[in-house]
This record gives sequence, C-alpha cells and structure tokens, in this order.
Amino acid sequence: MLSYSHTEVFSQAEINLLAQAIKLVDAVKEGGSVIRCHELARAVGRVLDLTVEDGYYGFVDHSWCWTRPVDRRPPTPRIGWPNILDVYCVGQLPMVQLVASEPSGLPHVGWAYRTGPKREDIRWDVVGELQRQMVVSLRQPRSLVCDQCGFEECCSEGMLDHVCRR
Repeated sequence: MLSYSHTEVFSQAEINLLAQAIKLVDAVKEGGSVIRCHELARAVGRVLDLTVEDGYYGFVDHSWCWTRPVDRRPPTPRIGWPNILDVYCVGQLPMVQLVASEPSGLPHVGWAYRTGPKREDIRWDVVGELQRQMVVSLRQPRSLVCDQCGFEECCSEGMLDHVCRR
C-alpha cells in the first residue's frame, strides 16, 4: 500500500532521492573512522548534488540535506522550504528518512529541524572517503530491481538513472 505521504506529500523526484540515499549509505563500510551525520550528509550531498544544512534536531547538533535549494527569503520562516533528506536520523529508525518540512499544518518531526551556524569541525578526509566508497559501490555490476515498479536493470551505474513511472 502506498501512503498519503508517498502519493501526496513527496514528489517522485524526492522518493527517488530517498532510494538513492539509502543505497549510498548502505555502501559505507563499518569499522573505519567514527562517522558523524555532519560528514555523512556532506558525502551524500556531494554525490547527489544536494545542499547540506547544519543546525539542530531538537537540541542535538545535526546536519541534513535539503531535497532542493532553499529560498531563505519567504515572508514566513520555514513556509515554502524544501523537504529534508536526513541520512543519519537522530534517535529514529530507519536511519535514512525523507521528512516533510514544507506543509505548515503538520505538527511533527519536520519542525524539530532548526538551521544553525555552519560547522567548522568537518573532517573533510572522512567526507572524501565516504564519497569514494559510495561512488565505487555505484560502479559494481549488479542486477537491480525497482521496489516500486519491478523494472530490472543490470548495469555498472546502479539504479540512479531509473525514473520510476509508478
């Protein structure tokens, strides 16, 4: 069953971004440096060409990706802002989530994300290594099946170019 959020809140492009981000995060190998949301969001943002925001989730320092560029000039703060692609959710599973932040009538977790100052402690070597692992995983030949429409593809670039018609 497709939920209301799947059919009405998020665009197909955002749902595709979520699927891509899940695959990228799944490609990260365990056991290296401690991975923080601040570096993981930047690595995913680089691969998917998304803007990364530093700020807070509740009272926790946090970083996430926007699903499209942010217009910071709306007359009312947060109205008209894009949705959030959070690749390292705080205190929630699954770890990678698409969060509605635009609809002003939704009194839920999307409003817990607050923008903050740009972080100055980013470990760019970790970002680079995460990005390398993600890009390498995209080049591994494999047969992939779209969860939504059943489209099957065997290629070296994965499903990143597949646009689900469902």
